[in-house]
Amino acid sequence: MSKDSASARVPSDCKSCALRPMVFYTTGTPEEAAGLAKLRRGVRVLPARATIYREGDLATEFHTLFDGWAFRYKLIADGRRQILSFLLPGDSISYQLMRSDRLRFSVQALTEVSLCVFEREALSRHVAERPVLTSRLDHLAAQEIAAADDRLTDLGQRSAHERVASLILQLYLRLQQRNLADEDSFVSPLRQQHIGDALGLTSVHVSRVLKDLRAEGLIGVDHERLILRDQPMLRKLSGIGDRGLDEQFH
Repeated sequence: MSKDSASARVPSDCKSCALRPMVFYTTGTPEEAAGLAKLRRGVRVLPARATIYREGDLATEFHTLFDGWAFRYKLIADGRRQILSFLLPGDSISYQLMRSDRLRFSVQALTEVSLCVFEREALSRHVAERPVLTSRLDHLAAQEIAAADDRLTDLGQRSAHERVASLILQLYLRLQQRNLADEDSFVSPLRQQHIGDALGLTSVHVSRVLKDLRAEGLIGVDHERLILRDQPMLRKLSGIGDRGLDEQFH
């Protein structure tokens, strides 16, 4: 839907980080923020399309996305790609890395991104020693499983229009939770190929669906901004309805 993002912002310090409420590994107290800053190895800025993690590699680091968009994906032998989920600011590349040192998928930067980098084992110990953080980690891991179940339902049973409407609403609600969306719109770096690879559709099919949704007055596109013109109808079409944020794709 738009071009790649420009320059990615970088965090100053953990204590003043606006994304602290989004991450699972801190309770938000100033004392803990200071300890967390000591665990952080630093910040890494990567260009769009850079590989953040390659499937099967030994992971010695744990990354949290501070700015920009990324996505998890599986690559099929013939070069086809299935996007598993999109990562937004405040998301970690995978909660599984708190309990495993390898992942069965790859992670790529969709735009230029900035990452908070932690030593994986040290952060894992930090979380394991704090029951409230362990509980939060378990909750987020359960959300990932629920999101995978919903995506499987999308791919197996929902129409192309329902899939696209669902994805648009999921992204809007997640960005709204992070104060990165306006009342009825958000800036999207997604291209039709990204949407297609996430929803099992061709780029041509995605183009037709977006055209239909615009013609029906459900969405609008203004350069890089995607406008939700009729949220009630989008919710009805997507099947999301009035469920809370905790039930949306994470």
